[in-house]
Amino acid sequence: MNIWVRRSLVSLALLVWAAGLGWAYWWFEGRYIKSFERPAFFQAEQVAPPFAPGQVQVVHVWQSNCPCSAGHEAYVDEMTARFGARGVRFARAGQRPTDGMPAGLSQLPYWPIPEVWADWPGAPSIAIWAADGTLAYVGPYSDGAHCSADSSFVEPVLQALLDGRRVNITRQDAVSCLCDLPELETAANVDTRSQKPVP
Repeated sequence: MNIWVRRSLVSLALLVWAAGLGWAYWWFEGRYIKSFERPAFFQAEQVAPPFAPGQVQVVHVWQSNCPCSAGHEAYVDEMTARFGARGVRFARAGQRPTDGMPAGLSQLPYWPIPEVWADWPGAPSIAIWAADGTLAYVGPYSDGAHCSADSSFVEPVLQALLDGRRVNITRQDAVSCLCDLPELETAANVDTRSQKPVP
């Protein structure tokens, strides 16, 4: 077989392979990721944070089997370690079993969603309290299926609170990659003013 014919066949095979990979990515994105990007309205009543006031506090609302969570895992672990070193306290909510969670997230205390937050829009998302115990932010980490320090909505909020500035973003319309949460274990019949995280 002529060497030029052989090279043409190899080039054609590589082109078909690359086109197949592109199609597979487009199909996966459309079927499993884009279908989770949706408008959501976050609104949360003021509740006591997981720990006693005195430090900025964060609750990660998480669900491991959500395609949206996969794009946030590395960032959540890194951000939790970085801001934890600066005195921010962290807990987790939503999914109680730690199967499939990022290592850092699985080690955080579990905090049941307060009953007044039973209609939480989805995961992955976050709630942040100022050091005085005032709810400062509820919403998604970012507006897409992937999150980094550059695209995060959370970084500016945490930085402002650590700098002593006031933040009040507890009602917002967002378009983000979110999965519906299964039946949540809420803190039903628990006075959320005295609610404490559990290991």
